[in-house]
Amino acid sequence: MGTTQRINPGVVNQPNWGDLANSITQIAKTLEQEKKLDEDDEKNKKESNKNDNEKEIASDSSKQYKKISDRRTEHVKSLFTNLVKTGGGRKAISSGKSSSIGKAGLKSASKLTSFFINVANNGLDQALTDIGFGSLKGKSFNDVIDYLLIYCSDSNQGMDETAANKASCEIMKEIAFQSGNDVNEYQNLIKELVDGKGLSDTLCKFWGLYIFEHLSQRFEEKIQQQKGEEISKDTFKVIKDDILGRVKVLNTQRAVSKIDWNKDEGKKEIEKIFDSIIKIICNEKN
Repeated sequence: MGTTQRINPGVVNQPNWGDLANSITQIAKTLEQEKKLDEDDEKNKKESNKNDNEKEIASDSSKQYKKISDRRTEHVKSLFTNLVKTGGGRKAISSGKSSSIGKAGLKSASKLTSFFINVANNGLDQALTDIGFGSLKGKSFNDVIDYLLIYCSDSNQGMDETAANKASCEIMKEIAFQSGNDVNEYQNLIKELVDGKGLSDTLCKFWGLYIFEHLSQRFEEKIQQQKGEEISKDTFKVIKDDILGRVKVLNTQRAVSKIDWNKDEGKKEIEKIFDSIIKIICNEKN
């Protein structure tokens, strides 16, 4: 059974998932239109004799590209708005009270944060021992990463858990890549995250990936069946790039103070970051 057949029908008293599916379908349609325009432009270039009419064709194409791009921007906005509506609203999602999105993300974000703090305070060897890996002695870097990927994916009961697992794993893999597969460098990078504003930035990216995974799981197969693999791939690249672009803007705008991640303020900060991410992707002001 495909993932598109396992979609939660929605939250009571909230808009149907159909509005969300329609937003993604409309994004895919704009990419189809753009592709056809590219093909028409190429055909016109081949048939053109470099006369004055070519300038008019180019001008008309430019206007059409702009209209398609503007429509896609609006559909992306409605996509995020509809996603939040299906989850029962921003506050329900960011506090973990939504039945469809948020709860597993908060759990995984806390798990990642706790591990990073343990590494920063006690070293990678002790942190790995505490989560059941044992001593680093005699273990390779790949052994460490493989275990951490399993550690990040301890539950796969539903779409929310799967989205959280995939986002966590992508964060872990990215830090591993940045370390150049060196255990000491990996430990140093994590310490730098916790000591500076890097942990807040990493959590911002985690939330962006988590939101994207919710959309990808539910609808990528459907778009692939309807529009083909190429359009599906391009559609979800547009969505992912847009989410991570907004998250990046948030990273530069947020005033990050020194957070004691081990206390309640750390938990509150995780929820606050999540709430800010939802706010920025939906262009909410308050």
